[in-house]
Amino acid sequence: MGAESRTSGGESATRKLLLYGALLSFSSIFQMGYSNAYPNTSIETFKGYLNESFDGQLDPPSFSWLWSAVLNIWFIGFAVGSLLAVPIADRIGRKSCLMIGNAGNVVSATLSCLAIPLGWWWLYMGARLLFAVSAAVSMNSLILLLQESSPASLRGTMSFYAEMAFVVTNAVGVVCGMRVVLGWNLLALTGVAIVPAVVSLLIVWPFHESPKFLLLKRKDAEAAKAALKFYQNADGEECDRFLREAEEETAGDGKRGQEEAEKAAGITDFLRVQHLRKGLLLGFLALQLTSSIWPILYLSTEFLVRANIDALTAEGVSTVMLMFSTLSTVVGMVVVERFSRRRLFLSFASINVGALVLFVISACLQHSWDEAKYGCIVAICLHGVSYSFVFPVVPPLPFHVSIAVGPIAWFLTAELVPLSHRATAQSVALCANQLVGLCFSFVTLPLYDVIESFGYSGSLIFVPLFIAPGIICIAVLAWQLPETRGVE
Repeated sequence: MGAESRTSGGESATRKLLLYGALLSFSSIFQMGYSNAYPNTSIETFKGYLNESFDGQLDPPSFSWLWSAVLNIWFIGFAVGSLLAVPIADRIGRKSCLMIGNAGNVVSATLSCLAIPLGWWWLYMGARLLFAVSAAVSMNSLILLLQESSPASLRGTMSFYAEMAFVVTNAVGVVCGMRVVLGWNLLALTGVAIVPAVVSLLIVWPFHESPKFLLLKRKDAEAAKAALKFYQNADGEECDRFLREAEEETAGDGKRGQEEAEKAAGITDFLRVQHLRKGLLLGFLALQLTSSIWPILYLSTEFLVRANIDALTAEGVSTVMLMFSTLSTVVGMVVVERFSRRRLFLSFASINVGALVLFVISACLQHSWDEAKYGCIVAICLHGVSYSFVFPVVPPLPFHVSIAVGPIAWFLTAELVPLSHRATAQSVALCANQLVGLCFSFVTLPLYDVIESFGYSGSLIFVPLFIAPGIICIAVLAWQLPETRGVE
């Protein structure tokens, strides 16, 4: 009876923790996912909005550069926010940092909405900059809070919630951006984000701080035990064991003692210490493999139209792609703790890069064989699915392969370094990734135009920007990336 009671209690604690993760993630990430997706399917309405802002003087090449700037200012804001998240999360806590990020989401959503009736495109662009900063602060603190409040057996599942929320709200955004929904009304389209942004503040308020942060940063064992009871229904013995394991985690491999764990983490540590430098580099390379999702997320409708697919079908394909991505993330979340993290990630990366190769080949063939354009549709859907899907291939095949996606990249860096340097590593890796993403994503649409002006498919720009770098990253990670599943 006692064993059954403990099992029942453990299942109840797991369900509660999963519910907490869902509430925190979906409320905090809504603005990030929704506002990055609706410009994709509402691009024609935004063309009219920008053209009216310039009194009808905006020609197509100018639109490409301006629209690219409006979309990709996100990367600058996210990079800045990633750096700001380090001192905030380490000094005032993960929960408080999340509250600050969510408050910024409320302000940015309101400004985005005001920019539409005022006709001030620069205000809309500034609001995107602010919401990118806020999203970075929220995302970094959310991942840390979820990881540090969970047992090792659930850490990957809880970390998946951030990406789950992102792709789900992507799907909501791309559906709302369709002209048959809200894509024709930019005021309503932008205003939708205000409500969940406000709700997110109310949801986060009653949550406890991360138990590991309370113990190792604030040295408050009693508050850490209270947080453990809140998140995991832990009894006294379980609290003592958790706190003991948390202290052992910071002690490293025996050569680095508790003194190192108590030092303030600095960026220079990643230049001096080999294991920190390697963890940061591998985390950055993993994140780079997700960089192609941004031009697909922003511009898949435009890419499909240029592959001779009608606009309504292109909107529908972009919507279906994100729907598949959402369903795939659900599957990935279920099995992330059952299979090798390393195998899942490397398999995902190969499929993801392969989808881009298929798109380039199909788009190039379409000029001489119109039926090849359907290969572009397959490629876009495969890219979205491979970004979020995990599926074990079982016998009768003579090998075992798992296909996975981007969610792992978002929390892999945090698993490759000790807790004392986790916030710094996570933020620096994301910051560097966003700066590179800015350069690549910003030039994608304008260079698409340049290549097409010479009579070739603009999709060829994917080769130097995403395909070749992706292959290099996969090779390095296959050589050096360790397994992190279930390991402190």
